[in-house]
This record gives sequence, structure tokens and C-alpha cells, in this order.
Amino acid sequence: MNQRTGSGIKYLMAIALLCGSAGAVLEFYHAANTVEWVPFADAKQYAKEKKKLIYIDFYADWCQPCKQMDKSTFSNDSVITLLKNEFIATRINVDEPLFGQPMMKQYNITGMPTALLLGPDQQEVRRYVGFMNAEEFIAWLKAKK
Repeated sequence: MNQRTGSGIKYLMAIALLCGSAGAVLEFYHAANTVEWVPFADAKQYAKEKKKLIYIDFYADWCQPCKQMDKSTFSNDSVITLLKNEFIATRINVDEPLFGQPMMKQYNITGMPTALLLGPDQQEVRRYVGFMNAEEFIAWLKAKK
């Protein structure tokens, strides 16, 4: 191997290392920059204590609009702040047989994703079925009254 080839390989390895590091940082940021979901049992208790509405995200792992909301809507800083400050946010995977499927039946969930607002008494306030971008989602949440 000549000197020129060796330098090229070192250069390519440095670029690969840099790209890998950047990918890891972006993946960590994406994972850290999302809504803090509370288990449903805790959400019911916190809603009563704090007198806040419960936001439930009904989703499924196979649902493409659900995945898009995870990537764009639920990673939006304004959405994260609004949910954290004014609501108790929880999510339910409808494919989970022991909890998700019974909850899907209880709340008559017929499509994915379904956004549901419940009062502290667990009575439905409003719902929306389908994808919402961050701006639409914020407007929907703020129209809660």
C-alpha cells in the first residue's frame, strides 16, 4: 500500500467516525426531545390532584401516521412544553392485548392515531382521529374549553 492510499483510507475512516458520532448525537437528541409520557394509572391520579385534563395518544406500532407524529409533532418543543405544563400526557398502544385492546374498546377507538382529552373525572372532552402536525395539534389542544 502506498502512502497516498493509506492517507485516503485514514481520511475515509475519519469521515465514517464523524458521521457515526453525529448519528448517535442526533438519535440521543431525538429520544431526549419528546413528550414525557406518564403511565395511564398515574395519569388518572395526577389529573385529579392537579385538576388537569388527560391527553391520551392511542397509537399502534404499525401505524405510519403515528410514527410521523412521533417524529414531527411530539418532538416539537412547543408541543412538549404545552403538554408538560397544561396536561397529563399518556399513551396507549392498542395492540397490547392486556391493556391496550380493552382501553380501545372502552373508549371506542376506531382509527389510528386517536387523540383523546379526558377530564379529571375521566369523562371524554373531545377527540381527533388522524395525523396532526405540531401547529394543528397545538390549536386542537388550546381549543379544549
